[in-house]
Amino acid sequence: MQKNSNKPVLVPTAYSSRAALWTLALLVVFGALLWDYCAWSALSKSSAKLKEPVQETVKMPLYTVRLPLGWETYAKDGDALAVFRRKGEDVPLVFCFAERGEGFAFHALDVNPIIVFHIVEEDIRAAHIDGMPDPMPMKVVGTELLTVRPGISAVRMLFDIGERNGEAMVFYSGDVRYVLWGLWMDEDLASEEDVHLFFRRIFDSFEMPELCELIDRPVVDSSTFTAEMNATTLLHVGREIALWRMFADRAEAEPETALLPALVHYREALRLLSSIRQENVALGSDDFKLFQRLRERRRRDVDEWFVVLDKAVAMGDWGKARSQARWIMSHATLNGERPDVRRAADILATKIPAEESDNND
Repeated sequence: MQKNSNKPVLVPTAYSSRAALWTLALLVVFGALLWDYCAWSALSKSSAKLKEPVQETVKMPLYTVRLPLGWETYAKDGDALAVFRRKGEDVPLVFCFAERGEGFAFHALDVNPIIVFHIVEEDIRAAHIDGMPDPMPMKVVGTELLTVRPGISAVRMLFDIGERNGEAMVFYSGDVRYVLWGLWMDEDLASEEDVHLFFRRIFDSFEMPELCELIDRPVVDSSTFTAEMNATTLLHVGREIALWRMFADRAEAEPETALLPALVHYREALRLLSSIRQENVALGSDDFKLFQRLRERRRRDVDEWFVVLDKAVAMGDWGKARSQARWIMSHATLNGERPDVRRAADILATKIPAEESDNND
């Protein structure tokens, strides 16, 4: 008797496959939820990015400003820039102004609150802000001295104008005076914080060119000046002017020995006059005009030093180039010639081979 070895074939049904179907259904649902979450997350990130405040950079003739985060609009006119938190509003605002003038190169930074007050008040009046009371009941709350960068100081002031509060900063660089201020309404804490933050981090947001400083600019408080102080300072000025004239008379015929000391003595006279806020008595005088001519002569001499250096570098005369670069670095000693020292040092470091590799030495 022959046995049948074929096993019965089971046909799967929905009932018998329910475990697999449930697993597949769960995977589909999980995949859909995952896709939905990823899409929502990407959309949320995109929306958040669109809502992030954009910091815009505005370039002006004498400075560049990165606007406060989230502030919406600005207006500029010449060397003046006004930045507003919201379109159509007069305050809060941040205002920046730069003014160039020959006398500013020899002007002391006066921290006398009355002097700072008048500088800022004049600037605010010139801005023609709607609704500003006239006369302006402006009151100084306090002042402090800050360092802008090495060699440059600024005076910071807090003040009130009726229902408005303000913060300001005044400083000089070369022949430019910079005046910055901000206004906000009483009780507007958000705007107050914005303006304070802008001024606290001002030199992360405010850039200016490196301008020639002709004197070591004094920082003074004119409210403390006395007649005795003035008399003593003017006595020193007289001595410097006498030495200036002695060397200036020889500067044309003997520039190698007389030009530099003539410039040094006259600059010291200007610095001393500036320290008692009397530099204007010298500006425009015959001595000052001669000083300007001699200063131009010195500039031509320094430029000629670099002509010699550049020729030596172009010819590959490394010994002469190295010697000339070091000579410039040791002889460019006047105020305003620090960029020349850096330029010579940069050429020495980047264009001239190290001394030990120069086989001609």
